[in-house]
Amino acid sequence: MTTARMHPAFRTAIAALLALAANVAAARAEDVPVPTAQATAMHAEFLTQAPTPATPGVICIVDTGVNSNPDTTAAVIDRQTLYAGDVSDSDVDAHHGTYLAMNIAGPTNGWGMVGIAPQTRILSIRVIDNGAHGFLTSAYTQGINRCIQAKLHDATNIKTVLLALGRANTDTTVDGQALHDGIESARAHGITVVAAAGDDSQGVQWPARYGTALAVAASDTRGGVCSSSSRGPEVDIDALGCGDDSAIWDTGAPAIIDGSGTSAGLVAGVLSALRAYRSDLSPDEGEQLVLSTADTSGGRKVINVAAAFRAAGLGGMVDAYQPPTPDVSPKPPVITLGTICPDGGVLSCQRPKLASATRKHSTVVLTVASLPSGSFLQAKVRRRWHTSTTTTISLKASHWKKILVRFASIDGERSHTLTVRPSNLSKHRQSPAA
Repeated sequence: MTTARMHPAFRTAIAALLALAANVAAARAEDVPVPTAQATAMHAEFLTQAPTPATPGVICIVDTGVNSNPDTTAAVIDRQTLYAGDVSDSDVDAHHGTYLAMNIAGPTNGWGMVGIAPQTRILSIRVIDNGAHGFLTSAYTQGINRCIQAKLHDATNIKTVLLALGRANTDTTVDGQALHDGIESARAHGITVVAAAGDDSQGVQWPARYGTALAVAASDTRGGVCSSSSRGPEVDIDALGCGDDSAIWDTGAPAIIDGSGTSAGLVAGVLSALRAYRSDLSPDEGEQLVLSTADTSGGRKVINVAAAFRAAGLGGMVDAYQPPTPDVSPKPPVITLGTICPDGGVLSCQRPKLASATRKHSTVVLTVASLPSGSFLQAKVRRRWHTSTTTTISLKASHWKKILVRFASIDGERSHTLTVRPSNLSKHRQSPAA
């Protein structure tokens, strides 16, 4: 559907909220400048000034946990963990869950990030064990169940569950079926499960490709797919996922962040805000508003938040937006979101390391430093992938600009791709790479 009926009581409530919006101050200079790249790309600039609804929508982030800083302290209403130890972010390298929370719900507070929907709140469920670098399917299921219980028994206004980690191969075990059942149960209890499509440039990862989950891929500022994003017919919608604005989690300094997990978080934030302002909307109705109003000019379905809110009868909130004074800031550093390896997804977080590259006549011989257990080496010079079960592979290539090299396994896992160019031959002809 393209519109949804609004109960008279909600019209009155929205009118009151819009009256408050005039008093919302623009971001101070210490915040990452607004509108952010993602707010502009998604036509969601107005949400930074929109007032907080009487009962904010809550996003249940099932991930690595969330560290405390000025942004997350304001946004996170509770932290839980499945494991012993504290409830903060267990990923000391990427701070995966922390960045998700900041980019979704960071407030205008003079520090760090202004999220896509600052009026939303976060319930953090840590499902990664201390020191681990992968999630277990069973932990994901337990995390979703905790989200459901928080809604049923604690009256937490949970609108979405965010699953920002995935894996290339479907878990067909009993644990995998239990996760599917958990996603179905969440939806039956009025919760949309938003899942990241993945970042391996291949097909949509699991569990995002499970039909009941809302699969989100990463798009660029032109509406095309980001080169790193997973893609396929299972994708429901795209949101900006390369070149997004963010802030360093412990200093608040400006940064850039990439990844479909970021995109999924943005969509979860928008859906939670939409259904908080229009609490009469079911998960189906909220999703349909977002999907039916998406931009399709680039051949993909890219979220248009302003259009979705207008279709929901909230156009006055969109029109109340006052653009801030432009701010010129130095180019920030880059964060890469998505370094967590899922269980079974070993190859998806690796990239071949070139040890040597030689050429004799029209034959190119490439050797990589190591071959992960259970995998084989693949190389493509034009259209066809060649395979070797050792660390060395030979290719017939007389005239070429690049050779792609990757690891693969029989169950469909793929690593990140290494690009070898003719200039690498002289660099590696005499001795292995350091």
